[in-house]
Amino acid sequence: MGGELEVIARPVLGLEVIAGVGLLNAKFRNGTDAFTGIPLEGNRTPFTPNLTYNVAAQYRSETGFFGRLEVIGFGNTFFDDLNTIEQEAFALANLRLGYEYEDYGFYAFANNLFDTEYVTQAFALGTGTVGTFGAPRTFGVQVRAKF
Repeated sequence: MGGELEVIARPVLGLEVIAGVGLLNAKFRNGTDAFTGIPLEGNRTPFTPNLTYNVAAQYRSETGFFGRLEVIGFGNTFFDDLNTIEQEAFALANLRLGYEYEDYGFYAFANNLFDTEYVTQAFALGTGTVGTFGAPRTFGVQVRAKF
């Protein structure tokens, strides 16, 4: 059970303010863990954050300048049926600056500006836990062309 809401406002020419939130309550109704036989009823399903949100401000000038600053957030997430492996809530900030002209765009970007450490997947292996970290702070350039 869950829901989403997204709002976009355009307070002045060229400026968009965007906000969204998603809430999710995904739980097992029945069943048992295949390895331990422990009941799963009431546990949260894996890979389903209880909250997601985004807030962004984006500006496109008439002269071609483009800028966007956004924050994307995720509530806590479990990676296993028993809810023993968990990624705590976290947020990522991203920035994009560029110039757009007709069918072309030139951009510089920075993702995960504050170099937040987070895990995208994890599982138990023997007596420990193995996981994959999300992308660190990343800088780049992009060229876009429409044909």
